[in-house]
Amino acid sequence: MAKYPDDDWMIVLMTLPTAERAAEMKLALEELQGARVHSVIEVGLQDGRVGLDPGWLVWYLDELVAKCEPEELYLPLPGVHQDHIATYEAGMRTARLSMSSAHWCPPRVLVYDIPVYDLELYPTGLRWNVFESLTGEQVSAKARAVAAYQSQVDHSPYFALGKEVLDGARALGAQHGVLYAERYALVRDVR
Repeated sequence: MAKYPDDDWMIVLMTLPTAERAAEMKLALEELQGARVHSVIEVGLQDGRVGLDPGWLVWYLDELVAKCEPEELYLPLPGVHQDHIATYEAGMRTARLSMSSAHWCPPRVLVYDIPVYDLELYPTGLRWNVFESLTGEQVSAKARAVAAYQSQVDHSPYFALGKEVLDGARALGAQHGVLYAERYALVRDVR
């Protein structure tokens, strides 16, 4: 979002945010230097229970995607967190091709990296195959935005989320000949 602040973004929150998490999201969006978020949709599910009714969740996302007709759909890496796994699975089903004219199939579907959960306990066959270069200003904004979610991180002395984002972006950038980069797994790209 920091790289494309002029694009219109819609954020779908699967869980109903507590007051603390709502404040963290507000701060994170401010750190992204005014990214245009035209709406935030709160599905309102309970933390840790996003996958409780997968059929309903796919139906809900189908309706939302049909209404909004996004050109791109970003899904979380289904690493170790059960809510990320459920969101990824429902999102992949929503992104399916369909014979129904009422079903919207997003032309571009990407899975985004979550630095904290970069462990593949859920085999998907996904490969990091899209790399976006970032400027120092963009990666710093991303690090500050991610670090805004202090309620979601382990506060051990061995873990510093903002530093993790910066170090990871620097290492990935070095592998691809740029100063900083972030990665995505491209699922579909139809233009």
